[in-house]
Amino acid sequence: MAPLKLYKQLGDNEIRIAEIKSTSNEADDVHCHLLHVSRDEPGGYQALSYAWGPPQERGIGQIYLEGTPHAVTRTMEIALRKLRRKDGQPPLMIWIDALCINQEDDDEKCEQVEKMRTIYQQATEVSIWLGPEDWSIQSSLAWQLIRDLYNCPRDVDALSNIIQPSRKTEFDALVRFFRRDYFWRIWVVQEVACAAKATVYFGSDSIPWSGLVEVCDKLSDARAFLRRAIYHDKPASLFSLMTGGPKNLVLSKGVTSPFSETTAPSLLDLLSTHLSKGSSLQHDKVYGIVGVSADRDSFGKIDYGRSVRATYIHTARHIISTTGRLDVICMQQNDDNVHDLPSWVADWERRNLFPKHRVVSLRYRTPGFTASGSSISRVSFSHNDEVLTAAGFVVDTIKIVSQPLYVHGLENEVLPTLEKFSDWWNVFVNNVGSSDEDLAVFQRTFCGGSWAPSYSEGEFKEDQTHRLTLFFGLMQRLLPHLIPEGSPISLTMPANAAADEMIERCERAMVSSAALRMHAKRLVISDEKLAGLAPQLAEVGDKIVVLLGCNFPVVLREVDCRCEFIGEVYLDGIMHGEAMEGLKSGKYKEQNFEIH
Repeated sequence: MAPLKLYKQLGDNEIRIAEIKSTSNEADDVHCHLLHVSRDEPGGYQALSYAWGPPQERGIGQIYLEGTPHAVTRTMEIALRKLRRKDGQPPLMIWIDALCINQEDDDEKCEQVEKMRTIYQQATEVSIWLGPEDWSIQSSLAWQLIRDLYNCPRDVDALSNIIQPSRKTEFDALVRFFRRDYFWRIWVVQEVACAAKATVYFGSDSIPWSGLVEVCDKLSDARAFLRRAIYHDKPASLFSLMTGGPKNLVLSKGVTSPFSETTAPSLLDLLSTHLSKGSSLQHDKVYGIVGVSADRDSFGKIDYGRSVRATYIHTARHIISTTGRLDVICMQQNDDNVHDLPSWVADWERRNLFPKHRVVSLRYRTPGFTASGSSISRVSFSHNDEVLTAAGFVVDTIKIVSQPLYVHGLENEVLPTLEKFSDWWNVFVNNVGSSDEDLAVFQRTFCGGSWAPSYSEGEFKEDQTHRLTLFFGLMQRLLPHLIPEGSPISLTMPANAAADEMIERCERAMVSSAALRMHAKRLVISDEKLAGLAPQLAEVGDKIVVLLGCNFPVVLREVDCRCEFIGEVYLDGIMHGEAMEGLKSGKYKEQNFEIH
């Protein structure tokens, strides 16, 4: 990091722009001079959008800042070597966060971070640096495939000529390419969203950002071909091609238009959409996107002097207080609680306890659940915002729990899922029943509500009976000893080998896809014989509660006269406001829950 003397104090309404000396030799050192310009009239400049890279690579790059050697990330050094102009051309004028903000001055950093939205909006180009070629993941193969798709007409027949089993290695490389660090950096969401013009640079080549987005659109058009030809039993890989890479950086789910001050998504929408993004500073899981949210004016000052713990508590309280909703408490993703957060406060870090798969929230179900109807939360905060008191009512108590499913390995390793499914089925049948009505409950519950298989062109639609047919079909092939006697599922074997292979592909696709929804959860049965899909930490005796202003029922545990929040739960029969009718009729009694 450069000494403080290299950074002159910024004047009111000023930013720094880096002037990069031109050269015709890529091997030449990078020489940089910092200019102070008015934020209102900054002149023409580009803004760099890049991933800082892993901590061990920071500080091993070097440029010359004001004639003095200055340690930077290796990624930045390579990017500037590639982007700088040739001799005889004007110098490159570019804004770079790690260079144009004095990273040793927290006051300046707070002030400049609040203005980053404007900085990227005013840039003549946002230069997206995806990095050099990486032979270990065959990134050159991925880029060539991107080029082929970019130049291909948006026509399914033309695309089908590219999507062939013989090119599986290239598509696997593209899956890895779409998982590059750049697409998982929280700040990138804002940088891309605010760009008036964006260009993607990879190695010595470039394409418009809109072109890379179009590549994803073409892949979506040809989803059926991709599934049949290459990814019939790898839903996560197929999902990466459909929604990874540039599609992973849309502001929020379903939003494809550029950022607008008047239509900005809520902070909760942004936080939940980008739950898996990473950041160098833990505060930035919030600070990196609050500037492009509808909450930017009400959230308060960016403050790096505030602890991560205090930042996350402030964020949860802000969302609850301004929305009248409690859905934010259901967004927990970590169980280790390294910040000693109150149980109702979400930890937004990408500190992944689930190395291969993250927990799929009920929030992502379409159409959404409405367990508390249109009610507004009634809450208060006490003990320095450590305790949330919320109004609601107990619906039931957990009586029976199954074994949890935890997907450790690859998505196409179906045996662990089938074994847990068998346990869930037996727990359900032994404690609820096996009538046709009971069967319908189980079909809805084991994967968290209405969900149609996504491996076909729609032949199964919302017919949920196919879920169990395909599950038991694959069990019959691989684990026949687990098929229960008198199973109500009709298993009709195909008439020929080709049909048999097609059906097995459908079976594996179903089980692999369902596993992602079952991951880190367990089937539970309540005292009233209601079936639920609960967090893996749920235990016998935990209460199933509907909180006013929360779309999802939750599991609470009584601890020392207060409650600990365990997580959201799918409980069949109360997901669409049915329990609220029970509250009105007197079946349930409203009470206040002190959640710590």
